[in-house]
Amino acid sequence: MKAVIFDLDGTLLDTLKDIALSVNHVLQSLGREEIPIDKYRYLVGEGALALMKNAMPDADESLHVKALELFEKHYALQFDKNTKMYEGISKMLTFFSARGYKMAVLSNKPDSFTKKCVLKYLRNWKFDAVFGVRQGVPKKPHPQGVYGILEILGVEPENCLYVGDTSIDMITAKSANIPSIGVLWGFRDKEELLAHGAKYIVKTPNELIKLVATIEHIQKESF
Repeated sequence: MKAVIFDLDGTLLDTLKDIALSVNHVLQSLGREEIPIDKYRYLVGEGALALMKNAMPDADESLHVKALELFEKHYALQFDKNTKMYEGISKMLTFFSARGYKMAVLSNKPDSFTKKCVLKYLRNWKFDAVFGVRQGVPKKPHPQGVYGILEILGVEPENCLYVGDTSIDMITAKSANIPSIGVLWGFRDKEELLAHGAKYIVKTPNELIKLVATIEHIQKESF
C-alpha cells in the first residue's frame, strides 16, 4: 500500500452538530420544524443539495436551491464552532505520514468548505489532494473523483486504501476497485457498511492502524 483516501465528515472530523445547526437555522428561517441533531447522521453524506432535499422532502426544487444558499451563508459563519477531530485521528494520520503514505481527502461537502475544514483542523499533516464537490466532477459514489486523485498521487487502485463511514463511501471505493475500510466512529453502522461492500470494518482509529500494519506485513510476506 502506498496511499490512502479519506472521507471527511464522520471519518476524520465530527462535523455533525455544526451542519445540523446550520440546517436547522434554514428550516427555522423558512418556517419549518427543526430536526433533532442526532437524526442528521442519516441525512448527510450525499452533498449539500441532497441534504436540503432530505431535510425537506416535501419541498420543491426552487425551495431546495434557496435553502442551499441560506445554508452555505450560515455554515460559512459557524462551520468551526463545534467541529473537532475524532479521538485517535491525530495518531492515525501521523502513522500514515511516518510510513510515507500519500494522503488525500475526497468529500461530498462543497469543495470550499472541504478545503477550509482540512486547513483548519488537519494542517499538521500533508495531504496531496483535497477535494469536495466541484463543478464538472460527479459527486461520490461516482468514481471519477477517486480516479482524479489517483492520477495526482501517481498510484494504482490496488495500492490505495479508501477510508469512510457511509454506504456512499463503500460504493465509491468498490466502483473504483479500491479496498475499503468502513469506520464505526462516524455516522452509520456496521450493517450498512458491510451491505455496501466494506472489505474491512474498524471500531477505532487505533484498530485501523493495527489493520494497516497487518496488511503491510502480509504483503511483505507474499513477496
